[in-house]
Amino acid sequence: MRRFITVVLMLFAVQRLCAQIRIIPHDKLLEAANPKAVASSLSFVPERVDFGTIDEMSGVWQGSALLTNSGSDTVVVTRLKTTCGCLVADAQKRVLAPNEQSRVSLKYYPRGHAGRVLQRVMLYTTRSDEKPSAILAVGGLVTASEDRSDDYPYQRGVLRLRQERIGLTATERQVVRIAVMNGGSTVIRPEADKMFLPSGVSVRFEPSQLRPKEQGDLVVEYAPQGEMAATKGFKIFVKGLNVPPRQSAIDVTFEN
Repeated sequence: MRRFITVVLMLFAVQRLCAQIRIIPHDKLLEAANPKAVASSLSFVPERVDFGTIDEMSGVWQGSALLTNSGSDTVVVTRLKTTCGCLVADAQKRVLAPNEQSRVSLKYYPRGHAGRVLQRVMLYTTRSDEKPSAILAVGGLVTASEDRSDDYPYQRGVLRLRQERIGLTATERQVVRIAVMNGGSTVIRPEADKMFLPSGVSVRFEPSQLRPKEQGDLVVEYAPQGEMAATKGFKIFVKGLNVPPRQSAIDVTFEN
């Protein structure tokens, strides 16, 4: 009987999931992956800009391409749209007379986009606001950076944190994780000073020791206690960082 109920529940879950899935026609998927421009007198030279191989943490890459109006009529550029917020494009001129050119500047922000990259700049004119009049491809290879320090902007000694405050709900049992990294050059074994932890709170680091540049988690487990509801929060003091307690403190607040 229990097995029959389990099967029925599984079938019901699958049926609900299928009802929520939107089927996209194959031709629409191809169109999204390879957008096509309407026939126009505008063209990019070159049609693809290759930025080669760059490091993920190397900062903004900058390049450009020429937009040419080879027609006999003046063309007005209304907007430039990119397929990713990591790519920014801007045209030097928005009104192109016959045989006139405009340089389109390109900025690509590689951080967080490691791997083979192929993005597009779609240029729209007064001729059509639905389909681009010219498309420029921008691509290359972004190598993953070994140094992830910039992902952890907050510091407690050599311990770097992705966020410096923890928010808890006073009336709910919960487990909260904060990504951390050892920003120093030696192994550290951080741990919370239990003397300052209130009842119902436990803190640990996973892993318990961090090698230089190694990433891990600060894990806070909280079980509601009657006396905690009246407090606004507390501090976690981290030992093993060779800094005064006030410089190792992490704020924990209770949210509604």
